[in-house]
Amino acid sequence: MDENEVKQDENLNTNETNSQEKALNICGLLSFIFSLVGLIIFGLPLGIAALVLGIIGINKFDSEKQKCKWMAITGTAVGAVDVVFVLLFASML
Repeated sequence: MDENEVKQDENLNTNETNSQEKALNICGLLSFIFSLVGLIIFGLPLGIAALVLGIIGINKFDSEKQKCKWMAITGTAVGAVDVVFVLLFASML
């Protein structure tokens, strides 16, 4: 094989891997967004939604087909913090 054929084979392999791009974990993304917005406004409803969606995102995550599991984990953790802070603040009133 000469040098051009090797480069063409490498390009074909690169194109095959790019065509199999993983999908985004939608529940994880929504959990992450809701948890961050919940820190600023609407802590309790968005915190609960972030918790539920984060747990669903973690449980249904398929590493072969999806990416960004970290969003579901972070959304669950921050959603829990949202709920705890709102409940602590409400108990102080």
